[in-house]
Amino acid sequence: MGIGTSLPATRVSNFEIESFLDTSDEWIQSRTGIRERRVAEPELTLLQLAARAARAALQAADLDPSAIDAVICSSSSPDATFPSLACRLQAELGCPHGPAFDVQAACSGAIYGMALAQSMIQSGLSRTVLVVAAEIFSRVLDWSDRSTAVLFGDGAGALVVGSSNQEGAQIVALDLGADGGGAWALDTIRYHPIKQEPARLRPEYATSDRAMDRVVHMDGREVFRFSTKILEQIVLRLAGAARIEVDQIALIVPHQANSRILGTAAGRLGVPFDRFTCNVDRLGNTSSASIPLALAEAEGQGRCHTGDLVCLVAFGAGLTWGGVLLRWQPTGVVVDDPGDLEKSNQSLSDTEGRSTPRREEISG
Repeated sequence: MGIGTSLPATRVSNFEIESFLDTSDEWIQSRTGIRERRVAEPELTLLQLAARAARAALQAADLDPSAIDAVICSSSSPDATFPSLACRLQAELGCPHGPAFDVQAACSGAIYGMALAQSMIQSGLSRTVLVVAAEIFSRVLDWSDRSTAVLFGDGAGALVVGSSNQEGAQIVALDLGADGGGAWALDTIRYHPIKQEPARLRPEYATSDRAMDRVVHMDGREVFRFSTKILEQIVLRLAGAARIEVDQIALIVPHQANSRILGTAAGRLGVPFDRFTCNVDRLGNTSSASIPLALAEAEGQGRCHTGDLVCLVAFGAGLTWGGVLLRWQPTGVVVDDPGDLEKSNQSLSDTEGRSTPRREEISG
């Protein structure tokens, strides 16, 4: 396995959002834990962001695009209904003409992609699969709706999934599911922009055309209830499938929806919160990209050790959910973050001497 991530360079703080939306840094942080998020520059396309993450993952796995015989992509913020992001990415990278398709499982998309990749490999259909989750959610938000506009961020993550005899973390157990009866709680609706007052002019990312002319709509209370419950259940089911106790899981990497959701779920599981990864304060909710982004960051911080059980847990619109239990092995990670080069270089020097083959930062 190899992991690659990419982020836009532009940071948007809560204080910037205060300047054009009826909200405050204190309100946002107290309810979500978010301080800032990344937002795609106007010229950055979803394909470009996905390709950066994919190339980073290939570099991390020390593979050429010619080794990839299947491409699976996930995005809840596509710029077109078809052709798929996966087909366009396959051509962009120069991968062979194997299967290439998108999955739509919202924030659970990366987990669904990993499960599909493993199934394709076990069936003999593929040998090495590239799974990419890329989101530009800033283009599917109504920036006049403070209940959703403050929550999301842009980013992409990619994973190279190979057979069990290849290097890298190994899949121990999987859990997937959906409850379409809850689809109403988190969906998209047609965008109806409101006229802006001159004194509260919005930045370009908040006024440009919305992707497919639709924006996010959410029942926050129902999503919170569902998320805390399903997160707990997934961890318990994965532990049961592996015949272990929850406290034997060294690290839980959850979908980065909201720090209150994560804290509540940790309490229900009886697991110390420091056993959870959390980067929502800096990246916001990056939907399906949040799992690979958080996993890459955890590895880079030295939180994944050889032999550890690492649990990935996602939940999102659909309502969907998914979990993967990994037995960690040295896994390459490459981070493409032009907005954080100084910090990234410091992080790299701090992690020298660890068991991972390498963790690199590139400028994109």
